[in-house]
Order: sequence, then structure tokens, then C-alpha cells
Amino acid sequence: MENTLYIALSKQTALWRQLDMIANNLANVNTTGYKKASSHFTEYLSETKSDEALLSDRLSFVHDSGTVRDFSEGVFSPTGNPFDLALHGSAFFVVETNEGIRYTRNGQFKINDEGMLVTGNNDPVLDERNNPVFIAPQETEFNVTKDGVILTENGEIARLQTVEFEDMQKLRATHAGLYENMPGNPVHAAKPRIEQGMIEKSNVNAVVEMSEMIKVQRAYENIQMMIDTEHARRQNAMQVYAKSSS
Repeated sequence: MENTLYIALSKQTALWRQLDMIANNLANVNTTGYKKASSHFTEYLSETKSDEALLSDRLSFVHDSGTVRDFSEGVFSPTGNPFDLALHGSAFFVVETNEGIRYTRNGQFKINDEGMLVTGNNDPVLDERNNPVFIAPQETEFNVTKDGVILTENGEIARLQTVEFEDMQKLRATHAGLYENMPGNPVHAAKPRIEQGMIEKSNVNAVVEMSEMIKVQRAYENIQMMIDTEHARRQNAMQVYAKSSS
């Protein structure tokens, strides 16, 4: 029956997507603030009727229902750069892009030519009032407290905006470590914990990902062997039928 091949192909398609995600995780193992992604699979049942059975049979297909992201905290690494900031817990920094407000765990910031605190892609980092943060040309000190207050030699100039989400799985990764918030609004982080002069590394474990890649590749190859075997069986059956009919 064709159903055997359809079910096998549904599993192969899901494994191929899973392999693609593992490869992307490995490619970002050194990306600041990157969060591991994995596929979420569910069973899809389809009823089918046969001339040989009074009752309908149900076929079980593999359905790739979406992406699950691991937002656990990565290891903090000291840089000595005062503009590098790392966030403990589940909070995010808020930045303004050409596409709108976005959220990030990548705190590798810098000061642009206009004295504005920006990301590596020159997107402004926002304060708690949704305004960009500016450092005056004559100010040489830059300190950030654990709760996000920015201080220079002239005192407090702003407080970084940090937010949390009720369901982080609704965040959609866009580019450069940025996330777009899907339905619902973020809430201000009640007690942010910021580490200055630190960056948060990717939470991808390269050894685990390589092991998972090998396992997925073997599963894919086993299904391909099953498909090839089924194809050979059908060809043999057709040849036997042709000989018996002649």
C-alpha cells in the first residue's frame, strides 16, 4: 500500500527539519546570547477505508508542529568592556529596529558616533521610558548597576528597560539574536539582575548537539532503507504477478 511510504516520508521530512535545526544550533555555538532551538513533533491520525475491512483504520503520521526554544541561561564570560552587559534570569533588553520593537539577550552594546547606546547592528537600546540612551561627549565614565541604572560622572542618566514574558515560546526569532513578540505584551522585569563587563554565551552544548545529529542521521538512513526495501518488494510482487498472468 502507498500508506507505508507516506508515513515513512512524513517521518523523514520531520527528521530533515530536525537535522537542519541541529546544524543551526552548532553554527551558533559561539553566538552571544543564542538560545538552542529544537523541533516539536506530534502524531497526526488519518482515517482510511479499505474494501477488505468493515471498519476504518487510522494511519499515524508524523507532524512537525513547530519549534521549541530553550531559554535557559547561558554561561557568563567576562570581557572587561563596560558596554558589555549580561542578564540573569529570563529578562530581555529592549531595542528599536526599523521593523519595530525587538527583544534580545545579546548585551554586546557600543556607543555610536552620536553618543547613543546601540547594538552591534546599530539598533538603539531603549530605557524604561522607551527612549534611546545617550552619553554626552564629555562623559568618560559608564557604569550600570545590577538593576539597570546607568551612571556617569554626572550621576544617573537613564535606566535600561528590561522585560519578561508570560510565555517565551511565543517569541519569534528574527535575526541577529533579536526576537519579535507575538500575541500579548511584555511586562517590565520587576528585579532585573545585570552584570557589567560580561556577556552571556550561547546555551548550546556542542557535544550534545553532535550526538543528537548522529542519532538523527541514523534514524533517517534507517527509514530510507525501509523505503528502499518496500520499493524492492513491490517490484518483485509486480514481476511475479506479470509472469503468472502471461
